Amino acid sequence: MRIDGRAQLALRCGVWIGAILTAPVLLVAGGPAYDRLVRRVCRDDGPGLLSKEEGWVHPGYWIVTNGLVRALTWPTRRGGLSGLPRRIR
Repeated sequence: MRIDGRAQLALRCGVWIGAILTAPVLLVAGGPAYDRLVRRVCRDDGPGLLSKEEGWVHPGYWIVTNGLVRALTWPTRRGGLSGLPRRIR
């Protein structure tokens, strides 16, 4: 997904609004879904979150790097922040 300045702002706002609206669900069951997304994107043969050479960003980048989403999924995550790959911490 190629993102310019305005689209990036709109996508970030959309992730924040979505996290606020689904906060109860994220608190109860968000951890496993968050862990599954991180494992799928950051595995060795996975797509990765960023490709600066090609100029694209994976849509999950905004979910994985959003502080509110991380805070809401923390109670049900297994590994906490120590379980995340270094390239997204």
